[in-house]
Amino acid sequence: MNTGQMMITIGAMMLLSLLILRVNSSQVVSYNTITDSKLGIIGITIANAYVDYAKKRVFDRIIADTTQTYGGTLAELTPAGSLGPESEIYPNFNDFDDFNLYDPALGRYQIIPDSTSLTNSTIPGLYTKFYIASHVYYVDQTDFKTKKGIPTWFKRIDVSVWTDGMTDTIKCSSISTSW
Repeated sequence: MNTGQMMITIGAMMLLSLLILRVNSSQVVSYNTITDSKLGIIGITIANAYVDYAKKRVFDRIIADTTQTYGGTLAELTPAGSLGPESEIYPNFNDFDDFNLYDPALGRYQIIPDSTSLTNSTIPGLYTKFYIASHVYYVDQTDFKTKKGIPTWFKRIDVSVWTDGMTDTIKCSSISTSW
């Protein structure tokens, strides 16, 4: 073999090596994208199920409390600063605003580990835990995004779901009303 053929052979080997490395890196990126997509779909499912579960509860504790009479006025509803669980623990909440898991004493949201963990298909016995945080607040019927400091006939729930393997946090919101 002469020098020209040797140079062409070395160049071809370098191109083949770069091509193999490129295919391998593409496969890794594809695997990560697929995994993130699967986790995202499951996160959306968990967030929607959580919101549906919250919306099946009564609008306010005064409505759920059978020992008190409810006259149907805004003044009787839970004050905006008192939204949250009274003495209940998830999943035994009895009204919609119990899902307000913001803890002012901690300055952060309480986090609920989801009970429907995803099993890992590559490592038996390993589970992917999802975490849920939610915030409930009053909103006005003309603006469902702005928090109100007084009771209204509309409450909004903002839910965040995430896990360690996800790139982004899933966020879902819904409005509940007493109508």
